[in-house]
Amino acid sequence: MDIEYILFLIIGVVAGVAATWLFELILKTNKNLRNKYYKRHKIFWGYHIHHSTYGLVFILLNIVLFLMDKKTTDLFYTALGIGIIIMHTISDGRVVFIEKQKS
Repeated sequence: MDIEYILFLIIGVVAGVAATWLFELILKTNKNLRNKYYKRHKIFWGYHIHHSTYGLVFILLNIVLFLMDKKTTDLFYTALGIGIIIMHTISDGRVVFIEKQKS
């Protein structure tokens, strides 16, 4: 494995963790955004879509990029998705992507 691939992997995971941490920090510290997005979750057909789902989207984007033979780019997006999922799991205390809202 080339050092370039390892570097893309590390940068992607760190970027995913940092972006998710910053996103959660802004939602928790900004009263208007917290009330709008954090306390009243966006509900689609009775389900709350957690932001770790975006990590899955990045991983799916990786598959498309891989099929287009963009090896370093797809590795970065996979690592970014993994970083998002890791940070969301740490902050939420569980691995969750989509959750049925209680009525």
